[in-house]
Amino acid sequence: VAHYANARLEPLTLLSALAGVTKHIGLITTASSSYSEPYNVARMFASLDHISKGRASWNVVTSAMDEEARNFGRDGNIEHAFRYERAAEFLDIVKALWDSWEDEALLIDKASGYFADPDKVHPIDHKGKHFK
Repeated sequence: VAHYANARLEPLTLLSALAGVTKHIGLITTASSSYSEPYNVARMFASLDHISKGRASWNVVTSAMDEEARNFGRDGNIEHAFRYERAAEFLDIVKALWDSWEDEALLIDKASGYFADPDKVHPIDHKGKHFK
């Protein structure tokens, strides 16, 4: 059994539950830029930040151990320079996704049927070496 195998709860779910019963503590967990996708990470952490009223934080890692790679079905880890190059682009995308919705974009207006104001939601149209 690979890296950190034990009966731990998935951290974003656990932190979402903690957000509902706490008011002052920061809620931080780790997500790997090597074995995740930018859209999913951006969405998960934005959701936690919303639920916790701004108390979410992300510890970005590139996952340096072969055991971590095996947890994701890979034989070995990604080469160091490649991991960090990919991580830089990953972070750029996540931040762009977070900034792509203006503060007042979300409407959730049942009467009009609009979920969001399309003038306040901006596509990022990213085309990079590792992601598009």
